[in-house]
Amino acid sequence: MTIPDKALITSVLAEREASYRMLSRLYLKPLSEQDIDELAAVDFVAAAKALEEEGLLSKGFNDMGRALTKRHTGTRQQLATDFTMCFDGVEALEGQVAVPYASVFLSEKALLNQEPRHEVYRLFRSESISLKRGVNLPEDHLSFELEFLAILSQRAGEALAAEDADELVRNLELSRSFINEYILIWFPLFRDRALRILKTRFYRGVLEATEGYLELDLTTIDGLMETARA
Repeated sequence: MTIPDKALITSVLAEREASYRMLSRLYLKPLSEQDIDELAAVDFVAAAKALEEEGLLSKGFNDMGRALTKRHTGTRQQLATDFTMCFDGVEALEGQVAVPYASVFLSEKALLNQEPRHEVYRLFRSESISLKRGVNLPEDHLSFELEFLAILSQRAGEALAAEDADELVRNLELSRSFINEYILIWFPLFRDRALRILKTRFYRGVLEATEGYLELDLTTIDGLMETARA
């Protein structure tokens, strides 16, 4: 691997880590005023325009950015209400909630803490990852799954710095399989249901951007692995 290739991969891995940490935060709890100000400082509209192809990521970024440019004194409460009604399961659609847990969409009884949660728990344990003390949410919560991808990108960067090609590729391969086998198998179901409950343009954009980024990242991972093996 050449020095320019190494620098490029390092940059991309850092960007992936930051992106997944941001998306993870958006699903964990309602945003504070500081969170909103920090997100508003990110030019999501420009990022949407910079994307070469129209798609979910571009549309999602545009919706998030447009919504934030129109923020006002009541924005925090509006977003908090939308978050609670949908992601905390307060509002149901035909008796079904749109909470961000894999178990709700993959288990036969659509209940929390079913086998999908146990599978993620076992994977996290195998990677020496555990939730922080005091966290009362299951491991198959979307926020934790996205944070896991951030951690894998961070570890890939550390492996690259240590010139451990095998560990770099292992983390990238695990990222790819996790996206395909643990998130995208249920996220579209969650997205479709949540879009029918959410009222704010911002959170509807978050859903679109999340799916768009996951799909784009699969292509990014393939490119990184090809460069790493060159």
